[in-house]
Amino acid sequence: MATAVGTSRTAAPSTSRRSVVVGMVVAIGQTVALGLAAYATSSAALMTQTVTNLADVAVGGFLLIAVVSSDRPADDLHPLGYGRERFFWSFVAAVGIFVGGFGAAAVETVRTAIDPTPTGSYAVGFAVLAIVVALDVVALAVSLRPLARRARRLDMSARTLLWRGSDPAVTTVVLSSAAGLLGGVLAAIGLAGTAWSGSPWPDVVASALIALLLLATSAVLLRTNRELLTGRGLPPAELEQMRALVADCAGVVSVPDVFAVVVGPAMLIVDGDVVFDDDLDVPDVEAVIVGAAARLRHRWPAIAFVYLNPVASARSRSSRTG
Repeated sequence: MATAVGTSRTAAPSTSRRSVVVGMVVAIGQTVALGLAAYATSSAALMTQTVTNLADVAVGGFLLIAVVSSDRPADDLHPLGYGRERFFWSFVAAVGIFVGGFGAAAVETVRTAIDPTPTGSYAVGFAVLAIVVALDVVALAVSLRPLARRARRLDMSARTLLWRGSDPAVTTVVLSSAAGLLGGVLAAIGLAGTAWSGSPWPDVVASALIALLLLATSAVLLRTNRELLTGRGLPPAELEQMRALVADCAGVVSVPDVFAVVVGPAMLIVDGDVVFDDDLDVPDVEAVIVGAAARLRHRWPAIAFVYLNPVASARSRSSRTG
């Protein structure tokens, strides 16, 4: 019986620590400033932004744990490395956005809607919001840089990589920074509406919209991290490209099956069945597999392990574990 031949290399850790640290430092400064402004203005939207940024501080802590713990080298207990640590802690961060961000914002919105309080000190509120929005722009720009660099390396758009990428820490920082920026704009609009009309309801509505924004952000991040934790694969179109690349190698008759699984940030395992020419001996088959693995990694740098199984004909995936 033919046995599988595998090739591997050490995957380089993703570079998201700087964006996580910057986002966390920004969130701490914003929380202090927004808390003081919320106290001075009694604005529901500013109070919602305060609790949102407080949640962002906790999220930043989870993400920092994720980045540090996932960059540890592989060992006997974790032969594929600790990449999935980043998936777990990023999932915890997404839960934090839902509970600490959306939950607290929703409670504050309901409380203010039931018992609205007069707002004031609008100049302080607008000044703080301007600073907060500017800091969110900086944090978003910093978080987008590693995303843009990796998108260029993979020859894909940053938007595609954001939704389909395998580094949830970067995705979380980008989306939370974007949500903070939009939340600051909504808070400013709500505060302006209240200042102009004298009614507390524009401010309350802005607070409710910020809560919904956080709900949407947490829902996207929870879905993304759930997929990564449960072993997300690649889209069929990319798998077909892999199949065609291997099939194009000399000595390969056909490629009945191929699949890839994300096992860490920027780290894939590729497994496939290959029918080889009967004239090839074992060293020839091994040479073809090594060459095919090199071609796959050249096209997809995230591939860390390649296992190509010599088979006589197509077989079901369930038979591989039988």
